Amino acid sequence: MVAVDLFTKHKNKLLNTGIIILAIITASYIYSSQNQELVSLGQKKDQEIKKNSVLESISQVEKKTDAYKQFFAVKELGEVVDQLTNIAKDTRVQLLSVKPGTREKYPEYIKTSFLISVRAADYHALGAFVNKLENYKDLYLVEDININPSNPDASASFEERQLNVNLKISTVSYL
Repeated sequence: MVAVDLFTKHKNKLLNTGIIILAIITASYIYSSQNQELVSLGQKKDQEIKKNSVLESISQVEKKTDAYKQFFAVKELGEVVDQLTNIAKDTRVQLLSVKPGTREKYPEYIKTSFLISVRAADYHALGAFVNKLENYKDLYLVEDININPSNPDASASFEERQLNVNLKISTVSYL
């Protein structure tokens, strides 16, 4: 009977203690599940950051590839003539003719050659022209050069001793 009296007397305290213990257990369970979810979200965030960095590097590679494709774009004869005329303007070289040469296809690129005839005032002018040609923003390679005096007479004046030059230049185009 004493136990029943004690129980009735403290039943509110026991009930409150039970509710508090149940609330602590529930809160602990919720906390641990939220903590696990937080850890999982942190791992997913790290994975997404790694994916973003990989995508960023892929994007940079694509931009570089596009820039190279534009740099090595297929050049038409008219475009080459315009560029050669601009180069010749800066030197004492007169562009006489430009003819398309061979076009060789490789797995990754096309090599196109052009046959050029120019008249140069002297060797220095010719050297300046070749230098500007090979250092031009577009890729030009001088593969062959044939130099002949325009007037083989040794008694000819300086102005009459110009050089007739035939060049074979090549350019590379990306496929």
